Amino acid sequence: MQMTTVSGVVIRERQAGDNDKFLDILTENHGVVEVMAKGVKKFSCQFAAASQLYAYSKFCLIKRRERYYIDSAQTIKIFYSVREELDKLALVSYFSEIISYAQLAEKENSRDILRLFLNVLHYLSEGTREPELLKSIFELRFMAETGHMPDVVGCSNCKIYSAEKMFFVIRNGVLFCENCFSYYGRQDAVCISESVLHAVRHIVLTDFDRLFNFRLSGESMKLLSYLSENYLIMHIGKRFKTLDFYKSVI
Repeated sequence: MQMTTVSGVVIRERQAGDNDKFLDILTENHGVVEVMAKGVKKFSCQFAAASQLYAYSKFCLIKRRERYYIDSAQTIKIFYSVREELDKLALVSYFSEIISYAQLAEKENSRDILRLFLNVLHYLSEGTREPELLKSIFELRFMAETGHMPDVVGCSNCKIYSAEKMFFVIRNGVLFCENCFSYYGRQDAVCISESVLHAVRHIVLTDFDRLFNFRLSGESMKLLSYLSENYLIMHIGKRFKTLDFYKSVI
């Protein structure tokens, strides 16, 4: 029998009989871990609160025959409000499905993915950032943290940092200035404004402490949302049902 302690947030739950649940926990150092929560639906269960969906907790786990079981848990923070509003719940469900599909391994940068997810939960709970902005931040930063960072430092051909018109090629994740695009252009390229380009660069390149320190609105926000969403879908290779549901409720 092996015992380990992890900090993480519950991103998915599945019923297992009358009193038990399977939980997927996004952890700080071990990626996504599937855990059996025995007796979690009993009134007497001492770790029921810590095992709720979108609860951030410290778990003491026991491993038996290649499966983890919760021995004890201590709640750090529970993001109740994201479950109370359908649009917020749908958006967080989309983020959770992305994380689950990516199958984060122990050696990958799950610490930063957890930090990203927790920050998005915080801003959604507090209502201090627009959900559409948080969606784009999560999509682009998740891709960057998992090895799919777009090359947005300058034109892919001539390396110029900025021009009157810049084009982002979603399929290749590269930029072209207007002159170079006329030679190397593709149908899936998007002409982006200076404000949108600045936002993309900020999301994928800035230090985490400043990641959420910007605003975008109007047509610029719509374009950023289109770009980030389609970049993720193209490079992760899947369109998520939770994304379609989120769009149906906003």
